[in-house]
Amino acid sequence: MLYKLSIKNFALIDSLEIDFSNGFSIITGDTGSGKSILLNALSLIVGKRADHNSLKNDKFKCIVEGEFDLKSYELKKIFLDNDLDYFEYSILRREILPNGKSRSFVNDSPVKLDIMKSIGEKLVDIHTQSQSLVSSKDDFFFSLIDSLSEQQNIVTNFSQNLSIYKEMNLELEKLNRLNASLQNDYDYNQFLFNELNNAKLRDGEQEELEESLKVLKNSEEIILSLNEIDNLFQNDPNCIENQIRNLNSILNNLSNYSDKFLEYKNRIESVLIELDDVKLELRNSSMNFNHNSTDLEGFESRLNLIYSLQKKHSVNSIIHLIELKDNLKKKLDDNQVVGIDIDNLKNDILTKESLLKEQSKKISASREKVLPNLKIEIESILSSLGMENASFVFNLSKSKKYNKFGIDVIDVLFSANKGIDFAPLFKVVSGGELSRILLTIKSILSYHLNLPTMIFDEIDSGVSGEMSNAMANLMLKMSKKMQIISITHLPQVAAKGNHHYNIYKYESLGGTNTEIKKLNNNERVEEIAKMLSGDKISSSALNHAKQLLN
Repeated sequence: MLYKLSIKNFALIDSLEIDFSNGFSIITGDTGSGKSILLNALSLIVGKRADHNSLKNDKFKCIVEGEFDLKSYELKKIFLDNDLDYFEYSILRREILPNGKSRSFVNDSPVKLDIMKSIGEKLVDIHTQSQSLVSSKDDFFFSLIDSLSEQQNIVTNFSQNLSIYKEMNLELEKLNRLNASLQNDYDYNQFLFNELNNAKLRDGEQEELEESLKVLKNSEEIILSLNEIDNLFQNDPNCIENQIRNLNSILNNLSNYSDKFLEYKNRIESVLIELDDVKLELRNSSMNFNHNSTDLEGFESRLNLIYSLQKKHSVNSIIHLIELKDNLKKKLDDNQVVGIDIDNLKNDILTKESLLKEQSKKISASREKVLPNLKIEIESILSSLGMENASFVFNLSKSKKYNKFGIDVIDVLFSANKGIDFAPLFKVVSGGELSRILLTIKSILSYHLNLPTMIFDEIDSGVSGEMSNAMANLMLKMSKKMQIISITHLPQVAAKGNHHYNIYKYESLGGTNTEIKKLNNNERVEEIAKMLSGDKISSSALNHAKQLLN
């Protein structure tokens, strides 16, 4: 149970320390005195998110510390599971720093907030008016039903398996995408290789084709020029060859007079020999222009293929294309087995799915068994709270997919009076009815949960008179099993408490402050009388307060 709470520099609180006792404790105070501040501070040490604006003085850190007596509860395992020291008197502490950051400690060991929350949920259940039961009704009712069927551990284990199952499916989806990408890469590389391999490229081929195409495109002009050259060699009396031969004859005559002219004659004869070779080769060249338009188209098509491959692969030579083809071949040979093996993962998913199916069936069957008794128990307690004709219907149905509770979804239907059709609970219930229903459910839970402390923030809202007295008796009965702390505005409820605390505001030089104190018997009489008649306490209010306390 919570036996000490200390708060420093939080909202309107400079410094506050209060000891709590077991049994049924009451907290009262004027509207705006700081009761919600106390609950918000307590919420911090059970895992609520911190708000930097909560600091009273933003130059200093805020500290909220709760000390818990755990010796009567089996909570050692959750500490050991989180690698934390366990003490029968354990301390949870939150610190909010001026820079907005917060720190969490369990028995002076720093912990993550989610760990503090998991421990805090085992220590304190705080019911506030702002609690949205409409959005969390599944959590609320499944927690109730599973507590009655004593299968919280099975449901927790199912939820853990479901998280693993979802992670495995996400991993499978990721691997499938990766395998598809790898296969696409392999197929694309295979396509590129086939394209280059089918091209049958040869080093030097591009230059040969370009030369041949250039000659073919200018063949007419070349032939005309060659014919002109041939005429210079043969048909013209003054052709080059005849001129040189005449020169050679003259030098031959002159060589009779000097050996020096013989040397010139020999050189001219070499020129004639070279000229004959050139003449023969040029004539042969003129015989190689028998290509037709088909050859021209073939050369152009082949070059266009080479150019397109070079542009596609951002290279400028055939040798680079050949190197690329060889590299692709090596890459394909090295990756003949494409993708990652996912068969084992698929089998694991099927195994996990089978386990989830089996667990969800057992969970659903256990819930079906306890629902009739739950209906009877709720309606019986509500009858004692003035709702004699209240009736419930719990409809369990199967979802299309698993959720953290199993395969079930629940609809809770309610009718407050005979002859009134059943309708969804939270749509038709009034404020006073909802308060009594929630207290009824919490009372049932208190006998099945090994929970140290339960705190109610005006659970009696919307009720008065005899009904508030009945609700107070129910909370008093619950306090025999656990520590109950109730914040209330009703004197009938306040009078039932074993212990009574008053929250009040006061003005000081430092501004407005909130404080709390435990009331003695005389102070309790005055506080309850004030709740009955207002600030001006009458003698009849005092007598009524004493009667309530007695």
